[in-house]
Amino acid sequence: MGRESQLESLVQALSTAPAVVFVEGDVGIGKSRLVREAESLFATGSVSLLKGWCHPLREALPFGPVIDAMRERHGHLGPDAELTSASAAALAPYLPALASRLPPPTTETADTDQAAGTSRQQLMRAVHEFLSAIGTAVLVVEDAHWADEATRELLLLMARNPPQTLRLIVTYRAHDLPVGEAVLGAPYRRPVGVGGLDIRLLPLNEPQVRELAASALGDIPAKALAHELFTHSGGWPLIAEEDLRALCDRIRHEGRTPRTLQGVVGVPRATRESIRARIAKLDPVAVRVMQAAAVLAVPTTEEQLSALTKLDDEQIEAGLTAALESAIMVETSPGWYGFRHELARQAVYDRIMGPRRRRFHAGAVTVLETQEPPALVQIAHHTRQLGDVHAWIPRALSAAHHAETLGDDGIAADLLHQLLAEPALPAEQRSDAALALSRIAVRRIAHEASVDLLRGIIADPALPVATRGEIRLNLGRILIQTDAEAGKRETIRAIGELDSRPEMAACAMAALGLGLLHGPVTEDATWMNRALSTIEGTTDPVAKATVLAHRFSFLEMTGDPLASELLEQLPRDSTEPEVLRQLARALLDATMHLLWRGDDERACTLLDEAEELARRTGHQRFEAGCATIRVELDFVHGHWTGVDERIDNLSPEAAENDQLQLEQMTMRALLDLARGQWSQARTRLRPPLDPAHPHLELRMACSAALSRLEMLEGNPQAAWQAVQPALESLRRKGIWVLTTDLIPAAVQAALACDLREEAERLIEEVERGIGGRDAPGAVAELWWCRGLLAAQADPAAGLQHLEQACARFKAIGRIHRAARISEQIGATLLAAQPDSPGQAARRLQEATDVFTKLGATADEARCRQQLRDIGHTRPEPRGRRSYGTNLSPREEQVAQLLAGGTSNQDIARALSLSVRTVEHHVARTLKKLGSTREQLSVSHRS
Repeated sequence: MGRESQLESLVQALSTAPAVVFVEGDVGIGKSRLVREAESLFATGSVSLLKGWCHPLREALPFGPVIDAMRERHGHLGPDAELTSASAAALAPYLPALASRLPPPTTETADTDQAAGTSRQQLMRAVHEFLSAIGTAVLVVEDAHWADEATRELLLLMARNPPQTLRLIVTYRAHDLPVGEAVLGAPYRRPVGVGGLDIRLLPLNEPQVRELAASALGDIPAKALAHELFTHSGGWPLIAEEDLRALCDRIRHEGRTPRTLQGVVGVPRATRESIRARIAKLDPVAVRVMQAAAVLAVPTTEEQLSALTKLDDEQIEAGLTAALESAIMVETSPGWYGFRHELARQAVYDRIMGPRRRRFHAGAVTVLETQEPPALVQIAHHTRQLGDVHAWIPRALSAAHHAETLGDDGIAADLLHQLLAEPALPAEQRSDAALALSRIAVRRIAHEASVDLLRGIIADPALPVATRGEIRLNLGRILIQTDAEAGKRETIRAIGELDSRPEMAACAMAALGLGLLHGPVTEDATWMNRALSTIEGTTDPVAKATVLAHRFSFLEMTGDPLASELLEQLPRDSTEPEVLRQLARALLDATMHLLWRGDDERACTLLDEAEELARRTGHQRFEAGCATIRVELDFVHGHWTGVDERIDNLSPEAAENDQLQLEQMTMRALLDLARGQWSQARTRLRPPLDPAHPHLELRMACSAALSRLEMLEGNPQAAWQAVQPALESLRRKGIWVLTTDLIPAAVQAALACDLREEAERLIEEVERGIGGRDAPGAVAELWWCRGLLAAQADPAAGLQHLEQACARFKAIGRIHRAARISEQIGATLLAAQPDSPGQAARRLQEATDVFTKLGATADEARCRQQLRDIGHTRPEPRGRRSYGTNLSPREEQVAQLLAGGTSNQDIARALSLSVRTVEHHVARTLKKLGSTREQLSVSHRS
């Protein structure tokens, strides 16, 4: 009811394959009902329907909902379908009915000591092969907000590379997703050739509630009660339905329709009470069955319910049938029973008296321990509900360890937090739990709670020294992302505590040698050399891989040609998960350094490998880092379409001042600068410019942006001052290979302030600093700076240098930077040949075309103004064009700036217009759009 258009869109999206559809909405909004309506249209012999559910109390079983769906529909695999790859053997333990049709397990597949990540990858490939072999199919995964990380990883793979005959439907509640996470664990865009859509269900409006009421009560009663029903339910289908059920019960009891809801549904009356009212009408056996199911909290079988309630088969059947007829419980899949929604389960659970609830939880532990494999997370949950802390601790530890082994850091971290908050946890187990949490926290993005907890733990004098040292090292690794000095202090202290563990001490030294700290690069090299010396006496493969990865990152950071040789020594053939994580770290760091050095081709190549390793090893932070660099590469290459949304989707759960967040803010600030949203740019530049942060590259890029902004606003002295802190940090650090726009910005500001000697000295420093280094971007910037310097005395020589810089940036693929240099070439030509502006106009037009394509509004307007000044505007065909009610190009620029919240004064500066002219443009633009400034801004943000 009220979902006709959504149903039509859903069916249309599923009419061709492959397709990926997301249905989002809160509890009780009608997601499952909409999907069921669509399923009924595909319920033919030629289409296989597979359906799985995610649950809040889930076991650490990779791909559980999808495996369950496949298990129920394995019979749809036709006799001619073949599963022949070696990976397909991984399905045998999960689909025993198909075992005879699967290839025998290879040695690699059968190896019980195999790394969990590799096994998971084989199972993912096997699932993909099964769904390809099953033919035309619709796979529905309900309640994906409860999906474990492995299932999200599988769904992301299926969505990015779906079998050609598959339609995938994913339902979820956005508010119940882990904080800041995407429904599939990473931002998703449908690849070319994959159809589908995103559906977000909203509450019904009053006419739709009236239509719903009419279907239950008839037209006349519905008309009389519709407004009250709508007001009470807020348009929420679930609440409206429960109200109507109560009304129908009253009508059957009294033989008449009440004139008001008062006294019928309560004021206010929650869904919980409606469900309780229906429970009260059921016989004790049905209530007992529902209570047992509510305690179990996940879909269950008749056998489990029988074992928990001690009822015989006939009683279970009768009680379960009554529960299903009440519409409180549903058959989630053949032979499995649960609740229509979580609120229904909670309402039943809350009615269970203490003694019975305790017996049910105790019985649940017994029932779940007998199944194979045992449901460790559920067992821990039920044990804790019994209040038996000493029995809960070992079960929770076991569940956490199992989850970590399977790569589900989310479940493991939650359990470890619970354990460490328990005062009764023995000291030895507290140490082990804290150590495990510290290792997990390093891999995760949102780690604030873990940081606070770990700080408290290492303050405990009873903690073993070596354990404290490793925990402190992991804490330092986390802190160094946001506070360089705090991270450095903790890491140095960790080295002193790791005397008995030289392999871990070497890892700490290597972390200090990564170049993230404020000290000179020679100090970083000293730490790295100490790490290499210390690791020589150890045989630990993880420690060796860690130091090797850090050394490779250090060499790439400094542009040392030896990095290419060391790349070949990285342990790519290892199956040890932690070794592979260090390999992922090395490749991710190298990609980042290559990006900053302007070696974009190698960066793209290594990024593909880094992304794959990050996914395989389940390292959330590395995955987020790869996604960020992917957007940054697209950004510097001029792929700006949709870039705002992509930036916004990057790691929203990152802590304040985290590197991931600062990188996003830097990209947004650079976009604002190019688009003319200069006040907004200033605001976004402030956090990355904080000298306390360890991210020199970001501070350099933001200092350059602020200097450019001051130059555009006619403040050369302020522009020169803006670069001084970053230049001081750069000189102290001694890494000159970075391509951050800082040196060209500093040279331009110096020349504008008549500080030619300062500009010359800076260029000489760069030349010395990049000598013998691999730094294509820095070399291009150096040509640019030489051109700026030479053009003052010898325009011809300056033009040669600028042309060289422009060509080099085009070769790298950084078209926005090349267009800015083309603009500079045009201005230089114009100054040298004011009477022959044709060549200058061509270069300015070249830059203008690039800026227009990118949507760099302010850059485009600046170039167009220069073209107008020399009389080289492109003529309108057949006289001046009339745009009528459509926006003119100028008005489109104004609209874009208004949407960003830009003031009239800023618009005037960005577009090189007078404030009075801008006021006229703004008035005409808003009139044509039928909007206000506030509405445009809100629409842009949403």
